[in-house]
Amino acid sequence: MELLSPVTQIGGVGEKTAKTLQKIDVSTVKDLLYYLPRTYKDLSTIKKISEVKFGETAFLEVKIFTQPQVKRIRRGLEITSFQVTDATGIANVDIFNQIYIKNNLTVGQTIYLYGKLEFKFSKIVISAPEIYFKKPDNPFLPIYPLTAGLKQNMMRKFVKDALYKTELKEYYSTGFLQEFKLPDIKKALHDVHFPNDIETASVARARIVFDELLVFNRMMELLGEEKRQKSAAQLTDVQDNRDDFLSRLSFELTGAQLRVMKEMESDLTKDMAMNRLVQGDVGSGKTVIAFYAMHCMYEAGFQSVLMAPTEILAQQHYETAKELFDQQQIVCVTGALSAKSRKEINAKIADGEVKIIIGTHALLYGNVKFAKLGLIITDEQHRFGVKQRAALTGDKSDVHTLIMSATPIPRSLQLVLFGNTDISIVDELPPGRKPVKTYLIHQNKYQDMISFIKNELHAKHQAYIVCPLIEDSENMEAKSATQIFNEMKQYYAGFRMALIHGKMKNMEKQEIMDSFCAGEIDVLVSTTVIEVGINVPNATSMVVINAERFGLAQLHQLRGRVGRGSAQSYCFLVSDNESAYERLRVLTNTNDGFEIAEQDMQMRGTGDILGTRQHGTSTLKVANLIADIRQLEQTRDVLKIMKKNRQFAQEYRAITQAARRELKNKMIEIALN
Repeated sequence: MELLSPVTQIGGVGEKTAKTLQKIDVSTVKDLLYYLPRTYKDLSTIKKISEVKFGETAFLEVKIFTQPQVKRIRRGLEITSFQVTDATGIANVDIFNQIYIKNNLTVGQTIYLYGKLEFKFSKIVISAPEIYFKKPDNPFLPIYPLTAGLKQNMMRKFVKDALYKTELKEYYSTGFLQEFKLPDIKKALHDVHFPNDIETASVARARIVFDELLVFNRMMELLGEEKRQKSAAQLTDVQDNRDDFLSRLSFELTGAQLRVMKEMESDLTKDMAMNRLVQGDVGSGKTVIAFYAMHCMYEAGFQSVLMAPTEILAQQHYETAKELFDQQQIVCVTGALSAKSRKEINAKIADGEVKIIIGTHALLYGNVKFAKLGLIITDEQHRFGVKQRAALTGDKSDVHTLIMSATPIPRSLQLVLFGNTDISIVDELPPGRKPVKTYLIHQNKYQDMISFIKNELHAKHQAYIVCPLIEDSENMEAKSATQIFNEMKQYYAGFRMALIHGKMKNMEKQEIMDSFCAGEIDVLVSTTVIEVGINVPNATSMVVINAERFGLAQLHQLRGRVGRGSAQSYCFLVSDNESAYERLRVLTNTNDGFEIAEQDMQMRGTGDILGTRQHGTSTLKVANLIADIRQLEQTRDVLKIMKKNRQFAQEYRAITQAARRELKNKMIEIALN
């Protein structure tokens, strides 16, 4: 049986079971073997009844002391009861809804029980234990994360069958295994599922994680290698550009902003295409850095594209650009354009008549052709990927790339994930900004919050109220924006209010945002359409309804819509979901986006780093980028050794081929491209 054989080739796996296995992403024999246990059932030590504390789960060797009796409690509940002893004590055993088992039990028979000892009704009781009629061959039994329709014994049987029948080839040489102290793959897969002890299981898992992270790191290298191309837009001296640009601004930049601008200048004057990631917390002023890069290209006669994740933000960037550049040289491309307008703009771009092109994903459609494209700026949240880049550049690799990351990437992952990308961090807020004070609001404090915001409104400030839903839903216990809007109209009678959400027409949304920016609306009730980039310095209050329905990073982004002026600002996280309190309190304790991103990743998973999923299921099936961070760094060092050491040339080629296959299979679309 081959690793890539369908799982139906395993004994006992029919079409129905195969469909159930697909729910846990198991379709092939390889998927099954690499579906690792989350923990183990310890059957290595037989305990005496007298040694076990109440509430403790233990493995016991006992003799049946009394004849089993079946009691019918009610319809659908039958209990088989009997007593067992091991000479140190007597315990009562209750087995539920398995009356057939009575025929297999006789007084004096030795059996093995795995279960929890409890003290009930003045008796020692073992309720619903697992029964073994002989001592299990394996001292540790795997426990897998399963879904409905699968049972632990089924999975153990399937895995044993796969281990027995599958031809497992070692793809490292003996020298390689010895150099890096690795067990062979056949032993590792057996020991990770059926170990003799926990240490053996740990060593086996480490081998499997090593393999996955080695390929993962090579994948990241390949991505980086593809990007480092000769630049077709190499600039000469840009010092004058900076002085000219700064003179156009009505505010002073922070030291961090100036530092990043100088780092970009160095990139743009080299003969290699720039590939820089600019990270910064919400409100740190990343946008002005992007415009400076566009200014440098503009002065050199090249065109620049700035991709925004929403039409509202694209329009806001367009208005800002008009203050910095010749209006005749700027266009804004969104889905709201008429066919005629779009055709006219495309003609201007193709002729080189315009140099500053701002837009949304609408730029990707309509066969846009550039006269002299030199720079693409994307927002990491936009998930701008390989195919999208090719749609803009015609698959050219010599265009400068700048990625603006609104969500800080945990420091522990920067080196690995962006090892071939230059990173700049904007780690200062503009002068005069105060940290946003954040509070977790339960039902008993809701009215106090309403009154507090009313005072802010009387002080001529503005407020956002964000909801997870547009309209009421029977399938979700959460208040909708429509419901909250009607509720808030009663609380804030006399104040100007508006409702905005994603289903509105673009023109309508833009009119509402323009009015809010102009101070003509006091309270804006919305969905997450206002999440990114909206800049209204007079807004001092942010309320998030059903905050438990949002991730920490997203909540941090929402909070970033306030605190953009000199006045003290506030964020209220409204939730009565007790299970979410610990997670939400992270935001009340810190305004550091990097710390929040780290904790969000620990709680929600790393996400599909090489794909499009933001959280939850990971690109990596076995490794964990938090728990295995040391192995992540170790395998990166191993790759360097493999490159230099001819002895490992065969392994290096194999790892490279595996990485290329993974990249191809995943149809990677990440912000790095």
